[in-house]
Amino acid sequence: MPFRPETELALERGRTLYNTGHYYEAHEVWEAAWLGERGEVRQLLQGLIQAAAGYFKALAHHRPGGAARLLAAGLEKLAPFPEGFAGLSLAPFREGLARSLEQVRRWNEGKASGLDPALAPPLERAG
Repeated sequence: MPFRPETELALERGRTLYNTGHYYEAHEVWEAAWLGERGEVRQLLQGLIQAAAGYFKALAHHRPGGAARLLAAGLEKLAPFPEGFAGLSLAPFREGLARSLEQVRRWNEGKASGLDPALAPPLERAG
């Protein structure tokens, strides 16, 4: 899958930020790349942006409703992509997003006290 060189750099930089819990910063890096992309690459970036924003909304702002909407939207955007797309291990990432979404929905219903940061799945390179 060919990327613009700046998108490839942004994807990796955002991945590093995301994996170290810097969700807002990852969102910003991916969003800058998203603005210049089209098609599948744009959709992939949008899904990653929404996932990162969902974790930021849950863990920094403690807003389960907004977090649930963003995580669900990110999961929906990432759903069509096969494992290994763009060199990313997407299947485990989506599974982790789904677990987080379930927890955030329980939180939003008053059945949980928050989102455990350990539920945020790492975004790994396919390998």
